[in-house]
Amino acid sequence: MPTTAIGGAPYPAPDDADNVPADMQALAEWASTRVIMRFADAAARNAAITAPVKGMVAWLDTPGALTIRTATAWRTIWSDLAWSDIALQSAYEAYGTVPAAAVENGLFIVLKGGVQRTTDAQIATDAILGYIPSSLGTPLSGDYPIATQWTNDVAGRLYVGADRRVQYIGANTKWVSLNGVRVPLA
Repeated sequence: MPTTAIGGAPYPAPDDADNVPADMQALAEWASTRVIMRFADAAARNAAITAPVKGMVAWLDTPGALTIRTATAWRTIWSDLAWSDIALQSAYEAYGTVPAAAVENGLFIVLKGGVQRTTDAQIATDAILGYIPSSLGTPLSGDYPIATQWTNDVAGRLYVGADRRVQYIGANTKWVSLNGVRVPLA
């Protein structure tokens, strides 16, 4: 059975035997791998697709993720974020939204929420605010700019260590925001 030049869709040639059911099945099998396929989870996808090819796209109901096949692996291109609370040190509490972390696209740990002291004291520089859950993986150590309560001349930043610590560095402040921080996975 020949195929189209663009896309490779099978079609019967004029001299092929008349077999509409077989021709329709070949076309349906070809088309079903070129649309967004739906599966309960990655295990169901992997069981159904035993010979994946690059460019295939699949939706996974659990965890709610859109995946695409590269030449070598399935990659998540979009996913519902599964948030896990950041374990705050005893001197700190949530300021507004509870501090939490999630893995985004299998590449980054993203943070949200705010942190303040449990007393009226200010957060001092080098304060370890808490720890990212180990279940999210190992972050790449580094400094990330953040919003704080007002500061006169110094912007605050967050240091995230490979040990998953979340540490404030900057002028003393009443609160810090973790919103928008994206930390690459190591």
